[in-house]
Amino acid sequence: MTVPVLIALGIGCYFSGFIDIELVYSVVFSGFLLIFALIMGNRFSFIKYILLAIFFISLGYSAVKYRIYSINTVTLEKELRPTMVTGIVDNVHQYEDGKLRLTLRDTLISGIEPLNLVNIRVNQYAKMPFSGDKVQIRAGLMAPPGPAQPEDYDYARQIWFQNISAVGYGVSPLIILEKSTNISTSFNQLRQRMAQRIQSQIKGQAGSLAAALITGIRGSIPRELTSAMRNAGLAHLLAISGLHMGLLCGVVFYLARLTLSRFPTIVLNYPIKKYAAIIASLSGLGYLLLSGASVPTVRAFIMVLVVFIGILTDRRAISLRLVAIAAIIILLINPEALIGVSFQMSFAAVVALVIVFEKFGTEFLNSVRGDNQFHHKIFYFILASLLTSLISEIAIAPFALYHFNKLALFGLLANLIAMPVMGSWVMPWIVASLLLMPLGLEKLALVPMSWGLEVIMKTAYFVSELPGATLSLAAIDAKGLVLLVIGALWLGIWRLKWRYLGIPVMVGGVLIGALTAQPDILIDNGGKLIGLRGEDNSISLSKLNASRIVKDRWRQRLGQDQVIRWEYDTFAPENSNGRELSCDTLSCLYRPLRANDMLISLVQNEQALLEDCQNADVIISLVAVEINCPARLVLDRWDFYNNGGYAIWLPSEKGGALKVENVKQSRGNFPWVN
Repeated sequence: MTVPVLIALGIGCYFSGFIDIELVYSVVFSGFLLIFALIMGNRFSFIKYILLAIFFISLGYSAVKYRIYSINTVTLEKELRPTMVTGIVDNVHQYEDGKLRLTLRDTLISGIEPLNLVNIRVNQYAKMPFSGDKVQIRAGLMAPPGPAQPEDYDYARQIWFQNISAVGYGVSPLIILEKSTNISTSFNQLRQRMAQRIQSQIKGQAGSLAAALITGIRGSIPRELTSAMRNAGLAHLLAISGLHMGLLCGVVFYLARLTLSRFPTIVLNYPIKKYAAIIASLSGLGYLLLSGASVPTVRAFIMVLVVFIGILTDRRAISLRLVAIAAIIILLINPEALIGVSFQMSFAAVVALVIVFEKFGTEFLNSVRGDNQFHHKIFYFILASLLTSLISEIAIAPFALYHFNKLALFGLLANLIAMPVMGSWVMPWIVASLLLMPLGLEKLALVPMSWGLEVIMKTAYFVSELPGATLSLAAIDAKGLVLLVIGALWLGIWRLKWRYLGIPVMVGGVLIGALTAQPDILIDNGGKLIGLRGEDNSISLSKLNASRIVKDRWRQRLGQDQVIRWEYDTFAPENSNGRELSCDTLSCLYRPLRANDMLISLVQNEQALLEDCQNADVIISLVAVEINCPARLVLDRWDFYNNGGYAIWLPSEKGGALKVENVKQSRGNFPWVN
């Protein structure tokens, strides 16, 4: 397990911006390290292991540099007003309201250089487009948006690795110029048609959920169901990943082995367990292609495949070594997966389960297994499910806090109900529906499958509506999460007493995360929206008709359920949450009580600049500041235009230093940054 951790450190060095080395130099450096390590042999084992450790770190860095070199996404440089866009449909995402998001390739757009892929939201269309169709639409295009605030999630980075050059919105009806007859797009078309067919057989939310589980197309799932699943700790059921791939392959493996065991000649002469592993692997490959072969599904298939290779080679099917092999393969092929929530959560859960069950779980469960009576089997199953869910919930909790700023407190209860239904009822019917669909008899399996889905959905709604079902917390520093993960891995991987050194590292990570200071003032990328944080992390906005994405991100990162507008917040001393604000038509004067009566001017009209510059410590102006302003900090519209959004931390002591960060500074110098 040490090797993938070292590779991950190398990948992390790149994404942190800690060091920047050309690809050729990092490859040559890695080669020399490996040669020297081999020369050392066993004579200087300590030095050899040090060189190998540095080699694997360098290998991870080289892998991500090569990945970036091989992708080379061309990003749209400037916003385009609505213009005619012609292209081939690469992917179709249908929303709950019937609107579409099309990913187009081979686009023809007048006046600009050729782009890789383009995402366009389509509001009007006469016929449903399918992958491979040639379409035309008038659309406005823009570069992928950056973070909503410094150190926030970078959407542009994510879609850059997906080869997407621009995003946009359609302003005319979609026109299908030519229907596809290309065999290479048949799988994507098959997925779309299967999703429509499933939803025609099962109406309502159950049909949307069934289509998502079988085809990976999730756009039609209602927002309220998605929210309920997330708040109940069941969001992992919505995306096809390790859980679904493991359950499907496990069901096929069990059924194949059960069927082969019914033939005595085969049992006595052939290794039916290995044959069942091969059949299950092939079924997993089919499910991978059918579900769209997304990066999380590919990772899940690799892990399942590694497990079945362990069976074929008479090795332990599940062990840290095989998990490490799967992680190495994924990190070297898709190194950007390391910074994705799917990779982090799935491997956190798997590694934690393997470590705990290897050291403690197996002996404990065997001690309570009892005999083979039915009620003992039921008790054993419930206890094993409870223990598995508990370990998984604890393992993924830090990542849920970091990425979503929310914990589902009753996730253990929801999973205890939903997971047995998913594994023992829904997944076998999914296998049956896939077998019956070519015969047109899939309804025989879809209907009973929907009964299980109804149980899962009712569980999600019930648990999510319980008092205190979720706990929202403010954002934690990435350094705290990294330290916590490194400490946990150190404690879990090693066998010797030095593994306990991981405990203080974990404690340090928790303290850094808990003590993360939140910004007092936020300004969006366009310099059009200002947010003020109260003592209780409540956030007050200059207006509510601004970008929904920005408002939601600010609210989420401060651990709040809602935002308020200045006009509706009294800001009286007895109900101010640490804020005092007075506004006129030209500017607002803001005096946060925790900052020793520091005065901040929020200027909306240039006529207020002359007076406010003489009195305020900080000037945040939505217009250009063209006068000599003696304030300690002056930010105007040109700062926002050039540097994106700002976050400001006010000093707690009189005369203390202001901390100021902007989006451009926090993003660093990477290919996906304009």
